[in-house]
Amino acid sequence: MEKKGKQSEESSELFMHQLVTLADLEKFKEQMLSEMRRLLAGGGTQHSKQWLKSREVRKLLDVSPGKLHAMRASRQLAFMRIGGVIYYDRTDIDKMFEKFKIAASK
Repeated sequence: MEKKGKQSEESSELFMHQLVTLADLEKFKEQMLSEMRRLLAGGGTQHSKQWLKSREVRKLLDVSPGKLHAMRASRQLAFMRIGGVIYYDRTDIDKMFEKFKIAASK
């Protein structure tokens, strides 16, 4: 215990004697903004969650609980049940969209 106390005291002493300049803050701000831009740019094309719960799928498809149940029963939409919770794979939902997509007529 005595070593940990001495180590934390030494590390805090190192930081107490350091100054943060405006240039340091500007550099930190630019790093944070560039990281946020990178994360946001990648987020538009990729879905954040692979497995969705029924509530999320109903909202995504804008269907009632009964319609979602009918889609499961007719094997229109694959699912997985763990305990009392039903999960849907996001890729299966995307495939279903592609399967039922109607091509535009020219």
